[in-house]
Amino acid sequence: MSNKFVHSLKFQITAVLFILLSLFSFAISYTLYAIDEREKEMVALHLLNRLQLITKYMDMQSLNYLKYAPKNNKAYKRDIDLYYDDLKSQLDNKNEIIRCFSDEHLTSEVMQIDNDINLSLNHSTKTALNQLQETWDQYYADLTQTLGARDKSPKLAAAAQYIVENQNGIKKIEDAVVEKLKQDLKKRIHWVDRVNKVILAMAFIIALITLLGFYLKIIRPLNQAIEGFNKVAKGDFGHQVVISTDSEMASIAKSFNHLSQRLHSIFQLIHRVQQGDDLDTTLGFIAEQFPSILPIDWTSVLLHNNGNTSFLELQKVYKDGVSHALPRTLFLVEGTLLEQAMGKDKPLLISNLRQMSEENKNYVFLKLLVKEGMNSAIFLHLTQASQSVANTHIPGLLIFASREENAYDDEHLELLSNIAHLVTHSFGKTIKMAEQKRLAAIGEFTSGIVHEVRNPLTTIGLALKYFSRLDLDEDGAEWSEISNREASRMARLLEDILLYSKPIQLDLTQVNIIAFVEELINSHKRLCEEAKLDINYHFSLSQPNNATTVPDVLLINIDSDRLKQILLNILRNAIEAANAQSVIRCTLSNNPEAHTVIITINNQGDIIPEEVLKRIGEPFFTTKNRGTGLGMGIVKRMVEAHSGKLTISSSPEKGTDVAITLPYLG
Repeated sequence: MSNKFVHSLKFQITAVLFILLSLFSFAISYTLYAIDEREKEMVALHLLNRLQLITKYMDMQSLNYLKYAPKNNKAYKRDIDLYYDDLKSQLDNKNEIIRCFSDEHLTSEVMQIDNDINLSLNHSTKTALNQLQETWDQYYADLTQTLGARDKSPKLAAAAQYIVENQNGIKKIEDAVVEKLKQDLKKRIHWVDRVNKVILAMAFIIALITLLGFYLKIIRPLNQAIEGFNKVAKGDFGHQVVISTDSEMASIAKSFNHLSQRLHSIFQLIHRVQQGDDLDTTLGFIAEQFPSILPIDWTSVLLHNNGNTSFLELQKVYKDGVSHALPRTLFLVEGTLLEQAMGKDKPLLISNLRQMSEENKNYVFLKLLVKEGMNSAIFLHLTQASQSVANTHIPGLLIFASREENAYDDEHLELLSNIAHLVTHSFGKTIKMAEQKRLAAIGEFTSGIVHEVRNPLTTIGLALKYFSRLDLDEDGAEWSEISNREASRMARLLEDILLYSKPIQLDLTQVNIIAFVEELINSHKRLCEEAKLDINYHFSLSQPNNATTVPDVLLINIDSDRLKQILLNILRNAIEAANAQSVIRCTLSNNPEAHTVIITINNQGDIIPEEVLKRIGEPFFTTKNRGTGLGMGIVKRMVEAHSGKLTISSSPEKGTDVAITLPYLG
């Protein structure tokens, strides 16, 4: 943890900023301290210059006194008042200054400033000051003795002569002290300059290293991440970014790689959805790919068996990524977690399978998972998209399980919730494709049987016709007629089966649907007349947007023969279902916004129950005594082949409506 913290960008940036701030703070503090010290040294240097001025002044005064020595007693007394007092003042002042330097403490009285100053002088300067102090003490003692006291006739001339003869020694030492102090001051200024340069150099090196680290740890990983995002945006969903650091950028790269890996798995799933046509392939792919985004040791699918919603059947199992052989066991749904999962739109999480399985003896499937070594699981409901070609729901559950307890967290649940539609669509399409494949095989098999049966049936029909021309007794004639009728019905059934099992092939042409329907109804009015029914045809067309008149031509791409077959089939059914003396109504309308035309045929017969309406179009489902149950199925397939829609509704108020919706041109 500590190593990870040290490699984090927060720590490194904070450390660099702290070091730079410390360096600059030290540089500023040291410079301010050095300026303060230099200010003290400048004051000391100024005081030494004052000392030199006093020395020069004493020289000048001594020379002047010797040059203009007093000639009489009156003049001598005057010089005592002037020269003696001035000389004593200069000597005391100079003595006080030298003593302050010797003590390295400059008093405010001497400097005539507010505060005292403590000096910090180097060894050579101290040595020179000590020499000055010793020389001055001797000089001061000798000069004071030579001069004598004021009240005892001081020897002014002798003192002036002593000053002139011995002042040079003091002056040289003072000059040496001043020079030493100047050199010391220059060295210290030079040292401050060097320290600041070193600090600036260190700051520059640290900044340069920081910039290099910033490039290596931030800029380059960001460029790699941007390049990765660009590649993902261009469709390379499996692209992985190289992780070269242990900082937060590594976390970003890991998150990107995780995202890319998930996208790759999801789009691989989409690809497999387009290609896979069996449950084993799709489940195997999930068992192979999903462990990269989920902790999975077990993958299985449970589906309702043959429409029985009380049980779920274990269809296929993958354990540790390979197919795992288990018997196709039925599990009761009611009163179990399977029922809870079937009623949820979001995944159901079971964090502790063993504990949960022990709470209820009905949790048989959980006991199976525990027996197989699993300790946590997620149940994902598959009902949303799992439909067969006949629109019959095949609900079920997709199971993910792990050997670890609490293996799944909120992130895993959120991921599965987000891709639940895709996964369920995958299984729904897989089941649908499997169903289509099965029906295609059945259709191909059926076509073969029809061809095989039709030839002998034709022979039987010819034989029955031959027997019907013979002189048969009454029973024989009756049986001959029944056999002929049943043979004809079987022939029609075989034709319907053959038509239903084959793909619908259309020969499309552009037709004015208004004229087409009107002509069809007019030419087949006899069907209603034979059933003693009236037929009423009218069209109710809306004008398109920006149009000023109702159209009299609506062009549509249709196979005329197929559409005629569709309408005649619906018309015959309407006639058969209509009440006596009622009216068959045929209406042609349009929807300009949807660009569709609707052909509706209505009869006033018995109401069709809701449960029967749902099953109309299913193969071999019929309510007629002699029907094949394929007619409406064929009609529906033909309508859908025209990109249309067949709708049937029935109510006491309106009767039964059979509507065909087709797209039109223009």
